[in-house]
This record gives sequence, C-alpha cells and structure tokens, in this order.
Amino acid sequence: MKVKKKTKVNPDISSASMSDIAFLLIIFFMLTTVFSQEQGLNYRIPETVKPVTEEMRNIEILVQENGTLVFQGKTIPYEQIRDIAIARKAANPEIFAVLKVEEKTPYGYIVNAMDELLVGGIENIAFVSAELDLEDAVRTP
Repeated sequence: MKVKKKTKVNPDISSASMSDIAFLLIIFFMLTTVFSQEQGLNYRIPETVKPVTEEMRNIEILVQENGTLVFQGKTIPYEQIRDIAIARKAANPEIFAVLKVEEKTPYGYIVNAMDELLVGGIENIAFVSAELDLEDAVRTP
C-alpha cells in the first residue's frame, strides 16, 4: 500500500470578510455607546417681579476711558465706591455690582474700581460693555 503524502496547507486568514467584521463592530459600538450630555449653567428665574427700592438694587458703575467713574449719572471719586458698597451691602447682603466698561479703558482703572468694591464687601462683580444696555448684555449668548 502506497502512503500518500499530505500537502501542507499554508495558514492564511481570508481578508475578504474583514471589512464586514469591521463594519459590524462599528455599528455595534455606535448603538451601544451612551453619549454624555454637557450640563449648562444652572440659574433661577424669579417667579414674580417686585418693585425694588434704591438701596436694594444692584450697583451699576460706568468706568470711562479717562478713568472717571459715573454712578447714577454723577461723576464720583474712587473712594466713594467703597462707601456706596458698604451701605448697599448692609441693606442687601446678596447684592452684586456691575462695572460698565468702555472699550478702550485701561485695566488699571477697572482694577481700582474692583478693589474698592471688594474692600466695601461686594464680591459678586460683573463686567459689561458700556455700549450694551444691561438687559441686552444679560440676553447675549
């Protein structure tokens, strides 16, 4: 009896179905992946609008390019910001200040006004462009 020689088979992996497997894996991961949603800003909108007395209103100060400060239509010195902040903070502990700043105002004037507010006890300070109305700035995204 003659013994037949077995021919060796080369171990090749067929690449014809590789693209099918890759697409199936992509579809599987696309369907099973959970995307995280980013949290936005948490804010509260007041339910009712009450008339606010002058002492309870937030402080709005305009810082002009030449360094002058305007509060309620009057030019005031930097030292007076501290007195206004202390008086308003006593009437409303949750008060915040809005510094309206003109476009070309040097940072030194802004920092001086902010320092006086901080010394007066107001830590919540917002910056708004002087060209925008405060209501428009709040609505700007």
